[in-house]
Amino acid sequence: MVGSPSRRGLCVIDARQRIVQANPALARLVGKQQARDIVGLPLGHFLDRGIDALLARARRERAPLHAHLRSADKRRKIPVLVAFHDVDAGNRRRSGAVVVITVRGFGDRIATSAYSAQLEVALDVGQLGAWGLNLRTGEAWRTDLHDRIFGYEHTQPRWTYEKFLAHVIPVDRERVNRTFKQATRAHQRWAFDCRIQRTDGDIRWIAIQGGFEDDIQGDPAAVFGVIADITERKRAEAQVEFLAYYDSLTHLPNRRLLDDRLAHAVVHARRQRRFGAILFLDLDDFKSINDTQGHHVGDEMLVEAARRLCDCLREDDTVARFGGDEFVVVLEDLGTDRDAAAASAAEIAGIVRTALLAPFELSTIEQRRASCSIGGVIFGDNDCEATTLLQQADVAMYRAKAKGGDGLCLYEPQMQQAIDSRVAIEREIQQGIENDEFVLYYQPQLDLAANSVKAEALLRWHHPSRGVVYPGDFIAVAEACGLIVPLGRQVIEQACRRLREWSRSPAMSSISIAVNVSASQFHDPSFTRDITTAIERFAIDPRRLVIELTESVLLDSIERARAIMAELAVRGVRFALDDFGTGYSSLYYLKNLPLHQLKIDRRFVSEALTDPHDAAIVHTIITLAQAMGMEVVAEGVESVATRDFLLAGACVQQQGFLFSKALTADRFEAYVRADPFAKTRPAGIGR
Repeated sequence: MVGSPSRRGLCVIDARQRIVQANPALARLVGKQQARDIVGLPLGHFLDRGIDALLARARRERAPLHAHLRSADKRRKIPVLVAFHDVDAGNRRRSGAVVVITVRGFGDRIATSAYSAQLEVALDVGQLGAWGLNLRTGEAWRTDLHDRIFGYEHTQPRWTYEKFLAHVIPVDRERVNRTFKQATRAHQRWAFDCRIQRTDGDIRWIAIQGGFEDDIQGDPAAVFGVIADITERKRAEAQVEFLAYYDSLTHLPNRRLLDDRLAHAVVHARRQRRFGAILFLDLDDFKSINDTQGHHVGDEMLVEAARRLCDCLREDDTVARFGGDEFVVVLEDLGTDRDAAAASAAEIAGIVRTALLAPFELSTIEQRRASCSIGGVIFGDNDCEATTLLQQADVAMYRAKAKGGDGLCLYEPQMQQAIDSRVAIEREIQQGIENDEFVLYYQPQLDLAANSVKAEALLRWHHPSRGVVYPGDFIAVAEACGLIVPLGRQVIEQACRRLREWSRSPAMSSISIAVNVSASQFHDPSFTRDITTAIERFAIDPRRLVIELTESVLLDSIERARAIMAELAVRGVRFALDDFGTGYSSLYYLKNLPLHQLKIDRRFVSEALTDPHDAAIVHTIITLAQAMGMEVVAEGVESVATRDFLLAGACVQQQGFLFSKALTADRFEAYVRADPFAKTRPAGIGR
């Protein structure tokens, strides 16, 4: 036997190696009366530093490990076993371990039913099923959770490797068998994911890992491991991966996938000396539908428009949702003659216009028609890159719209005048930076559980002749011409200056400010220096400064992004990932970057009550954030019903017009002092 239960200590630790759960036996082993006396203490309080190496190895190899370690006072050796796995571990961190401390050795009899029974309670904390097999006797054991994962509730079949393999679905079976046999031959630990079919026919994803136990001659004596049902995680990952390349509303390719396909189409056209075309579509008067009928009706029209566009095109053509009510069509292989290619593009544009003019049957209005403005550009005989071609098609589309809409306009060089107009805007932006015309407004972010307020800084341009200009009218131009870096530097300085002023007021001193940072600014060589200089200049608490990044900022080089963020994070600056779910949304970001907050994009929040897909996306993001130990903030909260929906899903940090629009600094201070929770606090929350 391995030792009686009364003499074996069990505990669960979190990622910081602090005990979050323990049994009374462990308390007695270390000289305490009750288990709660050791909760919160680090393992290093009882064991020497060898536990650090053992935990690191278990984390790396993803297999149970045991060793004899010395006690912290170096007076005795203690057998220790570690089973590491990603678990909640009783706190908000995402990983932990099950640790067993006994007063006897484990020996060759590690794969016994008694050992299984002793570990089962501890393993259940991490939702891990465990199993073992004595290679000499064939005796096997499993925990109850192991059997439940495979669908066995009452019956207990004799378990063998062949029995396990029979549960693996055929498409995964060969890979699983090959992986296990390779590990056996190499005498190595293994870990893999696969799909199994339960006894009830349900297909589930499992993660399984294991290793060998040697006898004193070094030969394999037993094999054992752990198993977890990861079906929900796989579903969440699949949802996020879908959002990487496809629009969540129309299921068309998104901007990222469009860029990739268009780049390949342009290269292919040049090599084959064949022409292609881009059609840039914008639905005419779409804004009036959103404004008068609501966004849900507008979304209905977008979905139907996307379906009709797909029906008009060949299988090899690409139609993507560019954003809002804009679509882009990429037509390939239009022949070797430019004029003929232009004629073909015009013909297809006519088919598209006719299809969209057919009446739309919408939920609140009948027989609504939708015309569109189309800008086109031919490619294949010039050196223009994909981004330039898109800009030219965009310019041509606005020319078509300026002519009254419901028509096609092909790009011509004289349309350069539109570009000249942009140059004039660039000049005004430069003057605005020099004259301090750009001012920060602050939109409240309310924590409805803690009754605390944070702020997101939103930029406004106090133009000398046009009045207040919103970012949508100048940020893209500033980025295109390189002025976003000095403009962003000015924003950081304003935010830090405001934090210093608020720090002098007891009512405002705890407020943090989130600042949006563009990709150009983030990757500029002076970015970290600009941040640290502003922090030191205004002598602020760096924890009050939050840098909001969109996923596009991280796409170029994840390693460089991590280095930049780490340099600032070590100083106390915090990071939030903005508009999560609308871009690449890689789980790799969440795992490897020092992020402390996810922000759910307003497009998902606003429709969560009426669209089950948006509701599922919101719940997925909240679950991911909680699993990773991150804060989650919902943007675009405009109704009490939306607020309560989010609260029911444990999203307590919210921002939107329900609470307040963006305010000047003075009005924001007045808002905070006037108890913003008085009118927005739901019953039973934050009291």
